[in-house]
Amino acid sequence: MINRDVPQEIIRVLMDHESSQMTSHYAKITDQTVRRRWEAATKVNIRGERVTLDPEGPLAQAQWAKTRYSMATQTLPNGYCGLPLQRTCPHANACLTCPVFLTGPEFLPELREQRQRTLTLIDVSERGGQARMVEINQQVLTSLDRMISEVEKTAAEGTEHAS
Repeated sequence: MINRDVPQEIIRVLMDHESSQMTSHYAKITDQTVRRRWEAATKVNIRGERVTLDPEGPLAQAQWAKTRYSMATQTLPNGYCGLPLQRTCPHANACLTCPVFLTGPEFLPELREQRQRTLTLIDVSERGGQARMVEINQQVLTSLDRMISEVEKTAAEGTEHAS
């Protein structure tokens, strides 16, 4: 039932378990369920473009394995790194200007907070005459604005469909 999207609390009641921990012990989510949810979830790159996996593509299984491994090992505070593990990242602490960075609605609060911090940093840098810091953080702000806009648009679409 858990893999057919029946809520765990409903399963607990149906199975007459006394606690959700007991239900959790038996409710094992399959990789197919995780993959289906991942493919359905909104993912946005630094250009604010939605990113999808083609579930029918010739490399779909290999792409899913790579994605699953990256999610497990390269989750960031505000998204996921899509860079293969065997490659070295040339963007030390600059994920928001990196072309393989992905994010989604679950990170919207962090993205909004980061946008506010970036605006503050730009303001402080402008007042201090630090043109390079302004330039770098303006690129970050542009990426944040694009990603936030697309994620908010997706959330609004979801709200329209629910009503």
